[in-house]
Amino acid sequence: MKKFFEKKKLEYKFKKAGTGHSLTEDTRSAGTSAGPSQQPSGASARPLPNQDVQRAGEAALARMESRPDSVLGTSQKSVQLQVRREMEQEKKAAESATQYNRQMSGPEEVKLESAPVLSVERVLFTCSLSPKCVPKSEIEAHIRECLLMKLADDPIEATSAMIQTLNKDKEKVKVGKETICKYLDNIIANPQDEKFRKVRIQNKAFQERVASLEGTEEFLQSVGFIRQMLPHQESEAEFFVLDAEFATDTDRLNAIKETLLSTQPIQVKLDRNVQVFKPSSNASRFQLPNEFYNLTPDEIKREQQARTDTVEKFAQLRTKAMREREELKEIRKYNYTLLRVRFPDGILLQGVFRAREKVSALVEFVRQNLDNDWMPFVLCTSTGQKLTDEDAMLVSVQLVPAAVVNFSWDQAVINDIAASQGSVDQNQYLKPELLALIHSL
Repeated sequence: MKKFFEKKKLEYKFKKAGTGHSLTEDTRSAGTSAGPSQQPSGASARPLPNQDVQRAGEAALARMESRPDSVLGTSQKSVQLQVRREMEQEKKAAESATQYNRQMSGPEEVKLESAPVLSVERVLFTCSLSPKCVPKSEIEAHIRECLLMKLADDPIEATSAMIQTLNKDKEKVKVGKETICKYLDNIIANPQDEKFRKVRIQNKAFQERVASLEGTEEFLQSVGFIRQMLPHQESEAEFFVLDAEFATDTDRLNAIKETLLSTQPIQVKLDRNVQVFKPSSNASRFQLPNEFYNLTPDEIKREQQARTDTVEKFAQLRTKAMREREELKEIRKYNYTLLRVRFPDGILLQGVFRAREKVSALVEFVRQNLDNDWMPFVLCTSTGQKLTDEDAMLVSVQLVPAAVVNFSWDQAVINDIAASQGSVDQNQYLKPELLALIHSL
C-alpha cells in the first residue's frame, strides 16, 4: 500500500511538471510560446503612452524611491525595476518615432509673429519731370509716361528726350541722331527736291540706325513726317514723307536739329526720404532692405560677421596698394547707405544716399535742413573722426551701409560771432517745418 501511494505521488509530480521531451530537443521556443504574456500573432503593438502618462509614472517611481528600504519588500523593488525598464524602453521608442516623423515630414515651417521693422521701407527715385517718387524698377516706365504726357506741350523736346533717355546704348543713340540730322540737312539744302523729303521705312540703314531706337518714330512725326505708301521698284513700299510746306520752313528745321543735338537725358535722382526722429537709444540700430547691398543674403551675413574683425585688420600695417584694393572691394559691396545725423539735443535727421556719393552731398543735405544754414558746422563719425575731406566718398570713410554722424557748430566761428554780436542761439538746429514731422524711432 505504501508503494502504491508513493507511485501515485510520483505520477502526480510528473503531470504537474508538464509534458516530457527528449534531451536533444530545443525547448526555447516552446517555453516562450507557453508564457502567459504571449500575444496573438495578428495583434497590434502596444500603443505608446502619451506625455502625461509618462510624467505620472515617473512621479510614482520618484515617490517609491523616496521611501525607506525597510518599507519596500524584495518583490516591490523588483516591480519598480521592471517598471523603470519598460518606461525607458517606451521613452526611447517614442523619441525614435518622433525623429522619424520629422525626417519624413521635412523641415518645420518657422512662423514669425511679426517681421522686423525696416529703418527705411525701400529706396525711391524721382526725375525732373515729376515730383512723384517710385522704386528703381518703375522709374523707366514713370519717365516714359511723363514724356508721353509732355508730347502735347512740346513734342520736339519731349521726343528728343525720349531718344536720349529711353535707349541705353549711347553709341547707337549718337549714330541715330547723326542719321536723322543728315536727313534734315539734306532737306534744308534741297527743300524743293522730293527725293530728300522721303525715307523708305524698310531701308536697311534706316532700320539699323534709326528705327531700332525708341522715340525716333515719335520724333519724325513731330517734325511733320507721315507714313505713306509710294511706288517703289515696280511695287509699293511704306515711306516717311515730309510735306513740302514743312520742308520750306528751314529755320524751323534748323531749330529742331539743334534741339535734338542739345537735349540731355532725363536725370534720375535718388530721393533722400527725409525723416526726423525724437532722441532715441536705438539710433545706431538699423534694419535695411536687401537693395542697399550689392550682395546676396548669404554674403550679407558673412559681411556682418567680417565687420567684427575690422579693428584687428586696421591694427595691422598695410601698404597703400593693399588699402586701395580693400577700398575698391568695399565700393562694390554697397549700393546705398542710410545716414542719421544726431544733433546735440538728441534729435535725429535721416536720409538715404548712394554709397559712392561724396561727403559734400551729406554736408549739403544737412545745410539744406538747418534753420540757420549760414552758420558753419562740423560733422564727426561715431569714433570722433571729423569729416573734413568733402571729396571723399561715403564708402571710403566707412559710412556704409548705415551710420550715425554727430553734428556740432564750429565753435571757433561761434565764439567770433558771439564776440561781435553779443549772443548766438546755438540751440536751434532744424527748420520748424521739419520739426513738425518729428516722430519716434
